[in-house]
Amino acid sequence: MSVLLTARELEKSFASRVLFRGLNFGVTTGSRIGLIGANGAGKSTLLRILAGQIQPDSGEVIRQRGLRVAMMEQEARFASGASVESAVQAGAEALGDDVFDADVHKRIEVVLSRLKLNEIRDTSVDSLSGGWRRRVQLGAALAGAPDLLLMDEPTNHLDTESILWLEDFLSSSSLSIVLISHDRLFLARTANCILELDARYENGLLMMEGELSEFLERKAERLAGLSERERRRANLLRRETEWLRRGAKARQTKQRARQDQAADLADEVAQLKRLNRRQRMQLKFGSAQVDEDRAPEKLIVAEQLSVSRGVSRGVSRADRELVRGLDLIINSRSRIGLLGPNGCGKSTLIRVLLGELPPTSGKIKWAERFRATHFEQGRDTLNLSVSAIRNVAPDGDSVVIGDRSINAKAYLSKFLFTPEQAVLPAQQLSGGERARLRLAQTLLEPSPLLVLDEPTNDLDFETLEVLEEALEDFQGAVLLVSHDRAFLDAVCDEIWAFATPQAPALVRYASYFQWELARGQNLNSSAPELTSTQRSNREANSATNETAPKVKVSFKDKYEFENMESTIQLAEAKLENLTQKAETASIQESAEAWQQVEKAQAEVERLYARWAELEARLKV
Repeated sequence: MSVLLTARELEKSFASRVLFRGLNFGVTTGSRIGLIGANGAGKSTLLRILAGQIQPDSGEVIRQRGLRVAMMEQEARFASGASVESAVQAGAEALGDDVFDADVHKRIEVVLSRLKLNEIRDTSVDSLSGGWRRRVQLGAALAGAPDLLLMDEPTNHLDTESILWLEDFLSSSSLSIVLISHDRLFLARTANCILELDARYENGLLMMEGELSEFLERKAERLAGLSERERRRANLLRRETEWLRRGAKARQTKQRARQDQAADLADEVAQLKRLNRRQRMQLKFGSAQVDEDRAPEKLIVAEQLSVSRGVSRGVSRADRELVRGLDLIINSRSRIGLLGPNGCGKSTLIRVLLGELPPTSGKIKWAERFRATHFEQGRDTLNLSVSAIRNVAPDGDSVVIGDRSINAKAYLSKFLFTPEQAVLPAQQLSGGERARLRLAQTLLEPSPLLVLDEPTNDLDFETLEVLEEALEDFQGAVLLVSHDRAFLDAVCDEIWAFATPQAPALVRYASYFQWELARGQNLNSSAPELTSTQRSNREANSATNETAPKVKVSFKDKYEFENMESTIQLAEAKLENLTQKAETASIQESAEAWQQVEKAQAEVERLYARWAELEARLKV
């Protein structure tokens, strides 16, 4: 295993803010490194430094002689009017290859074939969907035969099918990769090493080999140790301060040394407090309270609903049927995830259900005084030309939450906006900051139904966790569109998946992973449809489904189950080791040694019980 690239003491600032300082790490052959960190931590900047696109303020990147590096940016950029073939060829030329060379030409043909771009090689890239543009972008990167591929949010604009394809492609590839992604399931399935940028760590980063689930466990242990160090050093500082305050009788040189030690200790404690301080976004969605003893209120009832959308055919337009003969109920307790490829009509269906567009046929009935809060995919309600404050408080300096007024800056601080950021025009905010600002707007519009169209785009891990918790506490209904499958599975009790265009229908699943299993086994035809035959079962509670019993399995549970066998093996090895030590222990050490054996035995039994529990829930 050779070292392809080494970063030494990298430092980079943006304006007056230091993004990172003193970064040291290496990238070896076969590494698939997931680069994570909070919004604004400098991930994209670091990737561009590794690619040689920008220079660090200090430090250096040492590359293996002749190293070929390709970069996939967040947004796919191609020459105006470029065809698929010419865009892929441009990737080879970018690394200095002659596309007329026989070997290079053969490589390009292999890439076009492998990525299934052959049939559209003459098509203009401008006319392609986001998913296919992403595939062309990958083809351009691979055409140069890179030793190292750098990818910045490669799942952006991809639908679930395309993400699954990319997961399979990267997992089976021998490429060395450094990728940025907020998609937890994508990282868990593709990365074999995680690198997190975070000022709380020594030298600003934490890098560990292994899967994402292992990293998160070890990270928690590391941060717990950091908190314990802060507590101990703070206690020592308190004792030193008390000693100095008493004016202890000691030689002047000794007292001066104690004063210097206390000053150094105070600096260390202050730094530890800063590192351990975790600002956490405060989210709480308001809604009408739900009486648990009453049957769920029907918010939306659709009968024999058909939805079509106009599509261009040359200069004329024709209607494409998205959904046909759909019967559904959304009640006050529904938690529904809408799943389907890009362009299948998810957003159109949402607008029909909200009464913003008319259906082609069928009836929709809404509850009396029906209201819904709509977080739209394009965040169109943000006014980019005015400040963050003016986006939440257009006519003053305060906002109204429930029955009380709160200062607008104080309100934005709950979403981690500093006073300086609060007065910036929204167009100067990052993608993650704009997403938080739109969430701040959404919380000012309480209603019994939250409709969230891609709310997770650009959000970091911790913000996603806060959003998940807020939705778990929300007392109303949720209709969610998201390509973040872990988020979708954590929030929703059922998934409505679009079928093929040839058979316009919604197919219902109990969870995302049930949909994925059906997809893999080609069982879509046997999954239950939301048709009139199910209306009687849906009347009492839209979550009831006899053909697909709802078992809520979280992302964490699934990966705990997948790693349980190796976890038990480690626990049993530890038990065997402790047993051997106990059998040879001295009389004085014997009692304590056997107590450790008993604890290890109990842990092994607990793990087996947990394994059986997860197996039953997953029904494997």
